[in-house]
Amino acid sequence: MDMTIAKQKLDQNIAEYILFVWQMEDLVRAMYFETEALEAFIKSYTPSANAFEEEKKWFTDLIRKMRAERVEVRGHISEIHELIFELNYLHNTLLNLLKEKSYIQAYRKAQPHISDYLTHSDGKATNDVETCLIALYGLLLLRLKKESISPETTEAMDSFSQLMGRLAHHYKLMKSGELNFALN
Repeated sequence: MDMTIAKQKLDQNIAEYILFVWQMEDLVRAMYFETEALEAFIKSYTPSANAFEEEKKWFTDLIRKMRAERVEVRGHISEIHELIFELNYLHNTLLNLLKEKSYIQAYRKAQPHISDYLTHSDGKATNDVETCLIALYGLLLLRLKKESISPETTEAMDSFSQLMGRLAHHYKLMKSGELNFALN
């Protein structure tokens, strides 16, 4: 059985998974929830009939969730909000309880950019993790539009990317039971 792209991302990097789902929500909206248009898109990247069926099933489920949760126009499915909440909890645990040195270092590098982004984001983000993810998604959209990106933005996005990479690593360890929560 082929594994969907979403499942691969979920298993490998939770931050990439969240960004991927946001992108697919936007794609579904852009295609007006039309399964025929989505099928053509899915066929463009699936190597086999089985892979096509798995991806189609994933998109059908995404559409069902988006409609059931009334996020057809904007917003995100509840699964994503729950993951961001879980990541933010882990983020605070790494900073304040475990005092994980490399994570704290990455956070200190990103923190001024997070604060700056929060002041310009009109309250879209509710915590540091969501701020980083929203900013990185914005960067993805800028790149897709082939727009220029300032050196300052690049520096901020690099710090967000490094922080989210570290957080995703710790999340994977936590999910596999390898993260040591023992406090010294």
